[in-house]
Amino acid sequence: MVAGEILTKADHAPRQPPKYLPVYRRLRERLEGGDLKPGSLLPTEDELCSRYRVSRYTLREALGLLERQGYIQRRRRAGTRILGRPASGVFRAAISSRRDLFDFVKDTALEFGTPRLIETDGQLARLLGCDELRLWHLCEGVRVDLPYRRPISVTQVYVDARFSIPPDADFGGQPVFHWVEQHHDLKAAAVSQDITAILLAAMQAEIFGERVGDPALRIVRRYFDRDQRIFVITVTTHRSKDFIYNMRLQLDASGA
Repeated sequence: MVAGEILTKADHAPRQPPKYLPVYRRLRERLEGGDLKPGSLLPTEDELCSRYRVSRYTLREALGLLERQGYIQRRRRAGTRILGRPASGVFRAAISSRRDLFDFVKDTALEFGTPRLIETDGQLARLLGCDELRLWHLCEGVRVDLPYRRPISVTQVYVDARFSIPPDADFGGQPVFHWVEQHHDLKAAAVSQDITAILLAAMQAEIFGERVGDPALRIVRRYFDRDQRIFVITVTTHRSKDFIYNMRLQLDASGA
């Protein structure tokens, strides 16, 4: 995409499945079937590329997804080691203050793809809770917990197109809203959020290693500046079976 190009409504049509998915599925079947044993090394990239007749880039995309799901661990010059799947734990997000918004990401990593410029049409604007025909930088990625690199959310971050963002979508491991605050001289004055029960779509199910249509939770969070203008929106999708969202409100002594 060239600078300044805007996605039209046609660009929201379902995309063709990425080329790495068949390779990912074959490898995951072998890992879950015990053909590839925990503790051993995965065959080399050259061997796997030859076996599955794919490019090195396609293979690395498949391996990256397997790593995020906790099946393998890649180390430069040490090969790719097969791991035993970590037991599914419950990821708990407790939000009651600005500090909690930072702690939420403390033990996780969010890996983005290349940002793109979009315009909110009617359907997307209603989902995000923002004005129609507004321009945003869209960064899409997967948040994983550390050190297991188990995927805990599929995330889309929308940044007001008035603000420049890194071309590689590297925000230094901090919340995106805070990065925007630091680099564009503004302050988040308020946050609102919606939590909705949804069903996993195909790409989300692949990332989580779940079935299409399994229950999930979607959290839409909007960050407002002092003029009550939304400058960042995040949309995160979690598996409902291993995610708990807790919010504590401090009331005054009268309970009002």
